Amino acid sequence: MVYQTDSPVLENLRLGEDCYKLILKAPKIVDHSWAGNFVHIQVNPFFYPLLRRAFSINEVDRKKGSLEVVFKVIGTGTGHLSRKKKGDTVNLLGPLGKTFSYPDNEDISIMVAGGLGIVPVYFLTRDLLRKKHKGKTYFLYGAKEKDQLYCLSDVKKLPKSKVEILYSTDDGSYGFKGYLDALLKQVLEKEDKNKVKIYACGPEGLLAKLSGLAKEENLFCQLSLEVGMPCGMGTCMGCVVKYKKDYSSPVTFKRVCCEGPVFNAQEVILD
Repeated sequence: MVYQTDSPVLENLRLGEDCYKLILKAPKIVDHSWAGNFVHIQVNPFFYPLLRRAFSINEVDRKKGSLEVVFKVIGTGTGHLSRKKKGDTVNLLGPLGKTFSYPDNEDISIMVAGGLGIVPVYFLTRDLLRKKHKGKTYFLYGAKEKDQLYCLSDVKKLPKSKVEILYSTDDGSYGFKGYLDALLKQVLEKEDKNKVKIYACGPEGLLAKLSGLAKEENLFCQLSLEVGMPCGMGTCMGCVVKYKKDYSSPVTFKRVCCEGPVFNAQEVILD
């Protein structure tokens, strides 16, 4: 069920340079939201900018009926959102999109969070903790440099007794020096790949590498794709991605807003 609601702003927190966490009251949407879902936000009640903006859900508080989105200011729409204050109202559509397939207790879950791609995999991790998930869980969080680990304080709150947390930065300013896919390969060397389930979101270059790795190693890997979704409802066809079910199937296209944003890494083609 998709709901449209006017949602009061509870908080708008600055996380770093041009990066914000917006907390909104939206009980109906929260009640039906799971990791991988996104909301479509009308950033301005007037005609400019005309189109809504899509944001993955970072976290929910089901008791309070609130949800979080994390975003970086990159244009007019996100600029409007960055200036929202407590008590302001924004119009939401949600929850939208397909969710992650939650792991079983015997699975080894590896979350791969590249930059602001942390959002949907953080939601998944928090949900597994709420469900008292018994399987082993890794959380790999990386960015170009430490200052771009915008959600570092949230990640540090994850219980180390339940989640093994590993960091990477391209320049070595925090954690492992190098790319997240290299850090992932180190983890995979220690674990039974038949039990591993990888959940990832981040820059397209990272997701393309993970897609290739999943195909080479026949790994279970789900990717949450980050693309512009002008309508969010599958009408405009502005968010299509190349898709190939298996080696014998033709290349087709899937709409990220409807058939995604979560896809099997072995089935999408990321150039």
